[in-house]
Amino acid sequence: MFRKMIKSLVNNAGLKVLSILLSIVLWMVVVKLADPDMTKTFSVSVDILNKDVVAEMGKVPDVVGDTDIAVFYITGPRSYVEKMNGDDFNVTADLSQLDLRQDGDTKLVPIEISARKYDRYITINQRTVNLQITLEDLSEQKFVITAEATGTPAEGCAIGNVEVTPNLLNISGPESIVSRISRVSASINVDGVSSDVSDNVVPVLYDEDNTPIASDLLEMNQSAVTIRANILGTKSVPVRCQISGTPAEGYEYRGLEYTPDSVLIKGEAEVLNGISAINIPEDVINIDGAREESEVSIDITPYLAEAGVSLVDDTANQIVVRVLIEQKETKVFNIPVEKIQITGLNQDYELTYSGSSVPVSVRALKEHMDTLEIGSISASADVTNLEPGSHTIELTVTLPGEQFEQTETARIQITIEDKNAEPETEQDETQENAGGSEEEEEDNNGNGNAGNGNNRDSADRSARDSD
Repeated sequence: MFRKMIKSLVNNAGLKVLSILLSIVLWMVVVKLADPDMTKTFSVSVDILNKDVVAEMGKVPDVVGDTDIAVFYITGPRSYVEKMNGDDFNVTADLSQLDLRQDGDTKLVPIEISARKYDRYITINQRTVNLQITLEDLSEQKFVITAEATGTPAEGCAIGNVEVTPNLLNISGPESIVSRISRVSASINVDGVSSDVSDNVVPVLYDEDNTPIASDLLEMNQSAVTIRANILGTKSVPVRCQISGTPAEGYEYRGLEYTPDSVLIKGEAEVLNGISAINIPEDVINIDGAREESEVSIDITPYLAEAGVSLVDDTANQIVVRVLIEQKETKVFNIPVEKIQITGLNQDYELTYSGSSVPVSVRALKEHMDTLEIGSISASADVTNLEPGSHTIELTVTLPGEQFEQTETARIQITIEDKNAEPETEQDETQENAGGSEEEEEDNNGNGNAGNGNNRDSADRSARDSD
């Protein structure tokens, strides 16, 4: 029986082989139908290798255009292709393969692409074949890293000092790229934080337009730096200022107005607790001889520094102070003489005034002058040691408050008489009258003699006329 079976298989060997081949084909068809081929496109950055080859020549490669982005597609079973992404490929350009004998400034470096997995099942087709570079002079510069904070701390908190360590970065690369670097910054996010915070970050390069600069051709001596932000407390305090000097005569200082009248400061808690206001020294504003209102802009930064604090908003350091100066009014009040209080008058004397009132000149602000009544002004005089006769005396005027001032000295003429003085006698009056009669008689005699003389002159003229 066994021999018959072996003989049957040997006699039909061709048929058996054909059956096996058909089975393989059928299996492949089934597989293709179940897991068909598909194509997927990728764009992956080229990793440039062996840069030191050109660095030894004092040169550095500069990529032309976007040729450092390799575009390729793969073909293979869907079950494998769908699982692959850009990180599953090695995309490199080896500068050791650079041929310096190529014509022109642009040099070509072959791009090699290989799959990190499923390489047996997929086919890679390159669209970008070569990396195009130019060789530039190597440039090296040092930059101070600027520490920056982004975000807003928790309520009642503010950003204090922000420091980065190390703060110096050495950058080397193509001169065309290095020369574009305007500043280097390290940033930390403080959004919502209420205490000090630190982080390790990668420095960012910026050009003059504040646009980030990114290039694989740049080398930095620090791939990351440590940045720390100090979080401080805040407090709103008023601004206070004193003045020096005195306004011009007839003007009064009314006070100061501030814009803004308070500032938001930041500092350590123990320092903030000891600050109730920001005080500006009096010598900053001098009003000597001032006749009108004025405005002064004051930078309060130095006074904050003295107090050990700073502004939450550094740009709000200017305080506009308005100095209020007002001109006074002058008004004359006629005080009746009967309201003058006289002291020191001898009881044997009697005093009379030359008029019925005395003018008193008063100066004050309008708001105060409108409230001043004549009845609230008093005047007095001390006539001690004054003898009978006529005198001009100064009055002491009392006004109802310091807001009023007397501009001129009030004076009045008085007459003092001795009430006990003896009147003039009748004999004296008679002698005076007699003396007057004798004088009149003498005058009459003189006039008579003059008349006689005149008559004789007239007679002589008549006689001559007759002849």
